[in-house]
Amino acid sequence: MNSRIISELKKEILARGFRSDGAAPNGTMVLDEGYLAGVDLADLLDTMVSRREKIFRSSEVVGADVARQSYDDVVLVIDAIKSVVGRLIQA
Repeated sequence: MNSRIISELKKEILARGFRSDGAAPNGTMVLDEGYLAGVDLADLLDTMVSRREKIFRSSEVVGADVARQSYDDVVLVIDAIKSVVGRLIQA
């Protein structure tokens, strides 16, 4: 991801409750600058969508509370990515 997209994504995830170090509100993931610099936006979206589906099916294994926290964090990232993509398309 280039620095402009990273900056836009960081703004969006911060607005959704992520900490400045990239940690999710429920602590289920960290999207720090190093990680974001090494991944493509489309790949990150694909990963988050896949993770959302796996979490949905894993609540019996990990427990309902853990699954809900992880699911909530993933949805925040997906929404942030959608906002960034929307702005990029309009630019």
